[in-house]
Amino acid sequence: MPNSSEASSDRLPKFSVVIPAYNASPFLADCLNSVLAQTDPDFEAIVVNDGSTDNTLEIAAEFAQRDRRIVLVSRINGGLAAARNSGIAAAKGELVAFLDADDRWCPEKLAAHRQAMDSDPNASVSYDWAAFIDVKGDRTGLHMSQAQINLTHEALLLKNYLGNGSTAVVRRYVLEQANGFDPSLRRMVDQELWVRLSFYGHRFHLVPQTLTEYRTHPGSFTADTERMLQGLETFLQQIAVYAPDSVERLRPQAIAFTHRWMARAAFVAGNYSAARQHAQESLKASPKVLWHDPRAPITFAAIAVQSVTPQPVFNQFLQLGHQLTSRWFQMRSGGQARI
Repeated sequence: MPNSSEASSDRLPKFSVVIPAYNASPFLADCLNSVLAQTDPDFEAIVVNDGSTDNTLEIAAEFAQRDRRIVLVSRINGGLAAARNSGIAAAKGELVAFLDADDRWCPEKLAAHRQAMDSDPNASVSYDWAAFIDVKGDRTGLHMSQAQINLTHEALLLKNYLGNGSTAVVRRYVLEQANGFDPSLRRMVDQELWVRLSFYGHRFHLVPQTLTEYRTHPGSFTADTERMLQGLETFLQQIAVYAPDSVERLRPQAIAFTHRWMARAAFVAGNYSAARQHAQESLKASPKVLWHDPRAPITFAAIAVQSVTPQPVFNQFLQLGHQLTSRWFQMRSGGQARI
């Protein structure tokens, strides 16, 4: 492998890391340092400044001066999909890895995905597991992890099994053929692309390791859940263009899955009344969520226990649950998780 920024300027990198950044100054340096710490240094990192009004541009420019693998693209604000598409258009690597500007990667991220994609040439997308981190960058004990399943377009319509926007690596030619992300969407941008790729026969490869760190912000869950609910109908409308039968049949379950996600998000944020409301709406939309979404029974049970348990006792119960979950996840991932 080439050594850091000493790689020949006329040699194309293996990876193009696309980092959309809008007013990301509090976290961009942390994000970029996690890219520069990769054990596989064969990459370019494209920071797409999406019309930021803070000093995101200055931070990115400072990193670009220190390491020529960092490329800066600036555009007027157009939203997440448009920013990622700008990064894809500028990419030179065989593989495009997506990283949101407030998230981080573990050092082995790119090396593990190189191995996965090289060993599975029929896979168009690889993805990994994620650990939640707080604003300070400390792990919270919560994870986004999925068992390895066949990701059909209907499974992905109901749930984003890739977890978040910083887990995926996609072959560049696949993104170019698909015309990238749908810029008409403001929510569920990633999920729509995964549904579309799966519908047209593309395969997904799970890298069963915790390689992504997904940052949560105070109050972000409540705001995000409301915006997600508003964007669900647009998401379904776009998918109905190429998979109308699936959308017609699965619409109630899609609504139920979304409310289940919002119930969990509200629960994690400590907004228990909202969690109960979303749980009720989920079951009202489609009781099938209980056996089609493995997390639903756990989420609803936790909400029910909270509603009848004194808060100090419940806080102890919740802390114990986090500890047990972390230990289970660490064993499941072969000790890779750093909790």
